[in-house]
Amino acid sequence: MAIAYPRAALLGMLLILGGCASSSHDNQPTAQNQTDTAKTNPATAQAELQRQANRGDLDSQFQLGSLYFVSQPKDLKQAEYWWKQAADKGHALAAVSLAFLYTGRDNPALNNPPLMLKYLNQSAAGGNPMAQHILGNLYLNGEQGVPRDAHQARALFLSACQQNYAPSCEALERKP
Repeated sequence: MAIAYPRAALLGMLLILGGCASSSHDNQPTAQNQTDTAKTNPATAQAELQRQANRGDLDSQFQLGSLYFVSQPKDLKQAEYWWKQAADKGHALAAVSLAFLYTGRDNPALNNPPLMLKYLNQSAAGGNPMAQHILGNLYLNGEQGVPRDAHQARALFLSACQQNYAPSCEALERKP
């Protein structure tokens, strides 16, 4: 069974997975340098990203996973590997990306509901508003093995709305 994501959440997920969003970790200049390098030489940029990811830079690991996810053809195993590296060290965007991967939408062989919930919960607990919203919907509807709990759904929507995540603010207006 796949998660029914609202259109805005899916759009946000695609933006994140496309590398259009970033989180703030200690190595922000590296991300800027990678962006500048990518404009001049994509192969050099990918090599630098790989080097930083191998050194353990969480943002680089997330970005490298995202690069593999959007590449043509997609390399979902490499995306999974790099997102897991970052997610297991607390990177909230990598965790929500991994949760999406484990829905099996891009490859049914990767469908893994327990891991999807693990990483979705981790990302939500890390303050990711998209993860909070998606988890709120799961609680609201009692889906994917999550018990129906309108109170928990509201708390998650409120947390995401306080971070200006519009779909959660709209959900609160509907008073779950």
